[in-house]
Amino acid sequence: MDRSSLLDSRLILALDFPQANVKDILEGLKGLVVGVKVGFPLALELGWEGIEQLISKFPDYYWIADFKLADIPDIVSHILKRFERIGFDSAIIHLFTGHRTYDVSLELIGVAGMSHPEAWLVRENFMKLLESASLLRIQGIVVGATRPEMIREARRKLPTIRIFSPGIGFQGARPGSALQAGANYEIVGRSILRSDDPIKAAEEIVRAQRGVLHGC
Repeated sequence: MDRSSLLDSRLILALDFPQANVKDILEGLKGLVVGVKVGFPLALELGWEGIEQLISKFPDYYWIADFKLADIPDIVSHILKRFERIGFDSAIIHLFTGHRTYDVSLELIGVAGMSHPEAWLVRENFMKLLESASLLRIQGIVVGATRPEMIREARRKLPTIRIFSPGIGFQGARPGSALQAGANYEIVGRSILRSDDPIKAAEEIVRAQRGVLHGC
């Protein structure tokens, strides 16, 4: 993403929960955050028109539709095309449903590893999910920052794919640690959104990322 180089940042903001001041937060984080991940809680609160308006108001962000799609290919394809019309740049899908490619311009990000400890079934099938990501020829995968050994293995198996790592902050991983293991982006939500000063919290995360990337 060009925005990543422009900002010297690898920070993706997870808007996982409704925020009364979401527009103020997005305005304040323009110089720090590369992309924004949106899931069901915010969509249920704002509605699809509200999400579309939010994307339209902040078009410089890289917008990720995080609905972890897992259905028959025709249904997934229909949803992805709707996401395109809403304005999303990419969408997160599950990798266990098959290897069909989709005729969409959206970038696809597959779930290969999750950050929470209960995701043992995903962890047990990690290598198969990486193989599925390769066969599907998608642009990115999700691998939790709380599992740096999985990030390293994903980078070894899929050297050109982009790795998005949630789990920074509230789930225990340190800012910059996923990048150090080989991820491209770190996804952070609550550590920023629940902070008394979201901008300062984001600045501290980006500073830690730069320390890893530039050795300073």
